This record gives sequence, structure tokens and C-alpha cells, in this order.
Amino acid sequence: MAEFKRFCVEFDSGSDEVLNFDVVIIGTGVAGLYTAVNLDKKLKVALVTKETMQVSNTNLAQGGIAAPLSHDDSPDIHYMDTIRAGSGLCDSHMVRILVDEAIENINILLKMNIPFDLDDEGEIILGQEGAHSRRRIIHASGDATGRIVSEHLGHVVKSYKNVTIFENAFLVDILTDEQNTAIGVLLKIKNKNVILFAKNIVLASGGYGYLYKYTTNPEVTTGDGCAAAVRCGAKVVDMELVQFHPTVLYHEKNKSFLISEAVRGEGGLLYNSFGERFMPKYHPLAELAPRDIVSRSIYFELQRTGSENVFLDITHLDANFIRKRFPNIYQKCLELGIDITKQRIPVAPAQHYSMGGVLSDEFGRTTVENLFVCGEAAGTRVHGANRLASNSLLEGLVFGRRIAQYINGRLQKNVKHIAICHRSLSKKEFDLNVATEIEGLRSKMSEYAGIVRTKEGLEKLIDYIVSRLEILNTMRLSTQKEIEYYNMLMIGYILANAALMRKESRGSHYRKDFPYQDDVNWKKHLVYSNIYGWEEIF
Repeated sequence: MAEFKRFCVEFDSGSDEVLNFDVVIIGTGVAGLYTAVNLDKKLKVALVTKETMQVSNTNLAQGGIAAPLSHDDSPDIHYMDTIRAGSGLCDSHMVRILVDEAIENINILLKMNIPFDLDDEGEIILGQEGAHSRRRIIHASGDATGRIVSEHLGHVVKSYKNVTIFENAFLVDILTDEQNTAIGVLLKIKNKNVILFAKNIVLASGGYGYLYKYTTNPEVTTGDGCAAAVRCGAKVVDMELVQFHPTVLYHEKNKSFLISEAVRGEGGLLYNSFGERFMPKYHPLAELAPRDIVSRSIYFELQRTGSENVFLDITHLDANFIRKRFPNIYQKCLELGIDITKQRIPVAPAQHYSMGGVLSDEFGRTTVENLFVCGEAAGTRVHGANRLASNSLLEGLVFGRRIAQYINGRLQKNVKHIAICHRSLSKKEFDLNVATEIEGLRSKMSEYAGIVRTKEGLEKLIDYIVSRLEILNTMRLSTQKEIEYYNMLMIGYILANAALMRKESRGSHYRKDFPYQDDVNWKKHLVYSNIYGWEEIF
């Protein structure tokens, strides 16, 4: 078993800058912003983001927010769709919370005047997406829902006098006391240490998509929150369950731009390089099958045809409808010379979402006291083995608000300010080309822990990661890139080991050597922590 550093860099609360807060929130996607919005205004809050408030997965989310608003829909139907998509691994209690509190949180957003798309009668327009049995996707500016919601929430938060925003602030580590209670965070701001002591720490730091060579995620998604949580003793769960979005633009100038699930929801059809529509032979729902099935089907078609991409076709739809419903996608493709009203879109699967994360309960509590988690960083088990489209923004809303309500109701003790420091035992300076090292890891993650996995490939990946960790454990880390690389190695190691352990195929996890779902032996979650090692929960 690989060993991880407890702290990445040297620090000293006696000499470094120290600030005190009631709540520290790491991340400014929908989960972090919505948590901040719902906190009691009497609490002193720090909102920390790695770059600017606009850089997050939320900002790139196109599809929308799932909620059972129509007359022919209900939380029960939404519940069943989520359970079915999750391939037997959803936590039913957590899913029940998600769907039952969906409408309540959408109404809060409406009262905040977030401009969701309305029809001529002023009613919310509901879109259709894969594996949903009803039209229930609320969207804004056609295909820019995440950006619109995050911009509005960010504007609201900036008006709060109790919130201090730290941009370009990098989370290095979570600080704990002798009882392993979280007491603060260590940040790097302009390459200087800053310690924020706090009574409550909320990780809303996003997923770990940048571990993969091809991903829709921004470069900031290096799993920093999850890695820091592991180092402080928190449990993580379902780390092997990584969702690959089936339709990501495949163009020599752009292989990371998401072509929303909603395009297929509105009637988009998939064709291989021979001009054949292929999805009906893989699943009864064809293009509207769950994401894991569509992604694997495309993978198999690419293998069969020897092609690098397939094509998504919506040219049979009205051109004005396309431009209005998908203005962002239309414009981006047009910039690359593709008129989607007249031409098929070249697409291929790419990493999109991390179902796994820091193990949490219905109030976002982790296994470390005073440490909370929500959004993509959280392991709520609400998505099971395959997230249902547009449940991600909803999860950030529902559990972000629950964390805020829990913190609001807590007896707020004084901030625990203790003398804490770390001196590195490593004397060797980092002497690797970190950019080359990161790209090497990303290539191997895509090759061995991607859409299709095997025992041999995963073992090669683990050996490679262990060899790099052993080298880095002898080195002093100093720059943000060096720490990000270490975080990526940690997450990659846990992910690959969990994928090797899970000897079945379920949802997003497909083992070529174990191609069938095994409910007898594997209808369970794999949990890892530095303290207890590997555990299984049902």
C-alpha cells in the first residue's frame, strides 16, 4: 500500500498569516455558493476559490437542473429514474432527500430572480434528457444553465458583508487537532502560507476530472479537496465510479467542449463513420439510454470501425429552434467551421463527472468532525454507479442548503486557535518536469482506467503511480503545480485500486474481464481512508 504525506508543505501558525472565521467554504461552484447564500448572516464566512469565482464545473454545466415540476411528474417518478440509472448502487435514503427537496430549492432560485427559460405563457420550459422518463430539465439561456446560476449566486454572495472572498487561493491541507477534529485550512495565496482557523469547514471543491487526458472539466479539477480530506483522515467512497459523457466535441482545435445531453433529448441521433445509426442495436432507449451505455456503445463502435469519432445529427430539427435552444453550442461549433443546423457534429466520449468523493451523510457531515462536503467533491452515494443527467446541480443545491441549515442550528463554539506547525523531513527539492509528469499520468489514466478497464491495465497503472509517489515522498513540494500533481497521484492510486477490487461491470465501471453486473458479490460501496484502509459498506 502506498504511503501519503500528512502535510504537503511546511507551515507554522506562529509565523504565517492567521485569520479566524465561523465557516470556511472551499469552492465557488453551485454547491459552495448556495451553501454561502443559505448561511446565517451573523456568521463570519470565508469563500475560497482556486482561481476566480467563474472557474468551476458549474460554469460549464449546459443541460440544466432536474426537478419534477410538470403535471405528469412527481418526486416518486424522479426517484425511480435516478435509482434505475444508478445500476443498483444508489443510497435510497439520499435519493429520497434529493428528489423530495428539489422543487423547494428551485422555488428559492426563482425568488432570487434567476432567469430560467420560460415559454410565451410565462411557464418554465422543461427539457428532456437521457434516462429521464419525463421532461423535467430546467434550463437558462438555452444551454448555459450552470453559468447563469453561478453568476447570479455569485452576485448575491458578493453583496453579503459577512462573506470574505479569497480568489486565487489554493487549498493545500486541512488542519486537525489531537482528536482529529478539523480546525482550519492551510492555503497558498501568492505563494505565501495563509491559515484560516474555523469552526466549520465545507469542501465544495469539485471533482477530479483533470486526471484524464480527455475531459470536459476545467484544469482546476485536480481533486485537491478529496486529497486533502484523505490526508486528514476522512473516508472517501466510490472513487472508481467515473462518468464519461458520450458526446464531447471531437475537433483538432477542441476535444473538451461538451455537447449537452439535451441535444439528444431534443431528438439528436448518433451515426458512425459509415453513416449508420447504431444506438438502437445497443439499447431500447437508443440515444436516450443512460450515459454509461451510450459512452460504451460509442467506444465499441469506434473499435469496430477504426474511427476516432462518431457524429451527432440534429439537422432534421428546425434551424431557428436549434439556434434558440442551443445558442452556446451553435456558436462554439460555428467558430470551428461547423454549422450544426446543416452539418453533423463530430463527437467522442470524455471524462465528465466523478460520482465518488468524500463520504458524507444527509447533512454533508464527513467522518472528520467539523468537516462537511457537498457537490461533486462529496460521496453521497446519491448517483450510484451512474449519475442521471442534470442531477448534479440539483445535488449541490439540496445538500449545500442542508449543510447551511445544520451549521445555522449548531451551538457555535469559539474558534479553536492552537499552535500548529509542520517541518518537512524531505530535504530533496522537486527536480522533475511537473508539466510532463502530469501529462504522463493523465495519458495512463485514460488508457488504463477509462471507459473499459482490465486487471492487467489497472495493475500497470497502480505500479506506475506507486513509483511516482515513492519519488515524490522524498521531495519537498513547494509550488501549486507540484502539490496538484501529488493530489492527482493520490486520487489516481485510490481510484485504480478500487477499480481493480471491483470485479464486475456496473454503471460507469466496465471491466472487460468481468463484463457482467454481479449483485451477489458487488452490490456494495468501496470505502478508503488512511486510518482504516479499505472497507465495504452496503
